[in-house]
Amino acid sequence: MFFRRDVLLGKVLGNFRGCFTKPQWRHFQTYISGLVLGGKNEKNVMDIAGNSLDGRSQSSLNRFLHSKSWSVRQVENKRLAIVARGKSGGVLSLDDTIIEKYGSHMEGAGWFYDHTTGRKVWGYNFVSTLYSNGEEQIPLSFAPYVKAEDAEETGRHFKTKFQMGRELLEKSLLYVEPEAVVFDSWYGAKELFDFLTSRGQTWITEAKTNRLIQWEDEWLQIKQVFKLIPKKAFKRIDTEIEDTRFKWYLELEIVMKNVGRVKLTFLRKRKNSKTFTALITNNTKLNTSQIIQYYKRRWDIEVFYRDCKQHLGMGEYQVRKLDAVVRHLHLVLLAYTILKGLACNSHLFSHILKGIKTIGTICQRLKRWTLTNLIKTPKTHPT
Repeated sequence: MFFRRDVLLGKVLGNFRGCFTKPQWRHFQTYISGLVLGGKNEKNVMDIAGNSLDGRSQSSLNRFLHSKSWSVRQVENKRLAIVARGKSGGVLSLDDTIIEKYGSHMEGAGWFYDHTTGRKVWGYNFVSTLYSNGEEQIPLSFAPYVKAEDAEETGRHFKTKFQMGRELLEKSLLYVEPEAVVFDSWYGAKELFDFLTSRGQTWITEAKTNRLIQWEDEWLQIKQVFKLIPKKAFKRIDTEIEDTRFKWYLELEIVMKNVGRVKLTFLRKRKNSKTFTALITNNTKLNTSQIIQYYKRRWDIEVFYRDCKQHLGMGEYQVRKLDAVVRHLHLVLLAYTILKGLACNSHLFSHILKGIKTIGTICQRLKRWTLTNLIKTPKTHPT
């Protein structure tokens, strides 16, 4: 898919002009255009340069991606100031994703267990936050997780995922004021619980079944308590919750070891089911319907990862330096933000994308529009 950097995205990217020198600005426009308009497996430096009609060479675009003379933090802060600052309500999600790679000499790469495939994969692991409120999905911040044995090689101070999670949440809360913060059971650590509670934030997560709770003056695991509860104690879930997985629930206000007083909600698919899901929150005033609705929003960050991998080249980079990988991902997040938010303020975009919301369909529509306009104006030259 051939494209010109100035045809479609020039005005939308104008907010970031001050982050770059004149040559960098041209490379920046080319790279973002390539991420949005390039075909599948064509969103790396070589293909973006090859598909550009603006004369960008692969070597110069590669130098742009590796250059430290432009600040990814400046670009990120500008992006968040435009689309995220002052947002309230909604949900803030914390999660991580693995980008599988195959090169053996990549800085910061390692073996990570991928729960989606049930196996260990070689690649990069990134922790990130996302704000969503049903209408908007805004990626906030991210950081690469580098294992302790590889941290010195990359010149980075080693941080656990819990430390990274806290830092990313703290930064995100400078921009948004969510009604709840959600994360899966892996991040259910005292460090995050205490931080969010101290900030007055409601948090909701799935509890591991071996967590200890106080039950009749003794500490029992959640799964042990579940077996002690009679089936008749469960209530049928109201249809207003609109959840097709669970039909029965039970709310308990209990004390969890190393956490304190929480509301524990047991969810089961059938009244006689032997399996269950347990959700916990520090906000004991929430009812089951609210807890489920908030926690369901965690799926938005999974959709975000999928969209970026399938349509915006999140894992298609072909660079070995970790800093260059981070720069590529910053530009991917910006491309996603443009398609989901910034483009709404453009008359041209709103006309082209009327009624379209999914990233895949948006990219297809923009490619079709770009191709049509290139065919109509074959003699047009970039300014």
